[in-house]
Amino acid sequence: MKTLVLIHGHGVDASIWEDVKPHLDAYQVLTPDISTDTKYKSIEDYADGLYEWLEDVGVKKCVLIGHSMGGYLTLAFAEKYPELLQGFGLFHSTAYADDEAKAEQRKKTLKFMETNGAAAFIKQSGPTMYSEDFAKENPAIIKSHIEKYSQLPTEAVIAGFKAIMNRPDRTAVLRAANVPVLFIFGKEDKLISFEKNIGLSEVPSNSHTLILKEAGHMGMVEDPKAAANAIKEFMETL
Repeated sequence: MKTLVLIHGHGVDASIWEDVKPHLDAYQVLTPDISTDTKYKSIEDYADGLYEWLEDVGVKKCVLIGHSMGGYLTLAFAEKYPELLQGFGLFHSTAYADDEAKAEQRKKTLKFMETNGAAAFIKQSGPTMYSEDFAKENPAIIKSHIEKYSQLPTEAVIAGFKAIMNRPDRTAVLRAANVPVLFIFGKEDKLISFEKNIGLSEVPSNSHTLILKEAGHMGMVEDPKAAANAIKEFMETL
């Protein structure tokens, strides 16, 4: 049985995969949780922590798919530990570093978090993770998102955010990949621009792409079946 490791993004936890997992029962699905970690200073540190965790649970080979910050971690892992991967994927994520405008925006957001705490940040950022139509049609899901993830420790949310801010460009990792790479994009994603990032799917020599036309940044919640099917089809090609 193939092992599939799903890494969640920033400001959420491993439970974001709950709607996707039932469709992936042909595999051993692992969903490590990094949402409360405060010991890591960089994306590379998070990748090393994942490597240690996989060693502890006895995983020798796996497919690694990361959402948002989890995708940055996935690329760092693919760079450092390629021998462990049968394939990897970026789920609403990018290999690019922040441009100047994004870097400035991040500095302001960090200051806001340091002043007001994680709960205020989640209240502000949570709704923007979904497409406008989904948010309008599913207010209970947005409310639940804010209530649940507002409980995350401020120190951990800030640690993850600082690691995101300092990550390098990793398009070279995609170019050098000798395993298949999956890309899942949300057409309505406000955080990872579809237009800016769709070209990344042409960088690896062997890539598979799903575009969720009505999803924002949370395709595993907004369209879990389509997301799971894309992952399944990808797993079947390996």
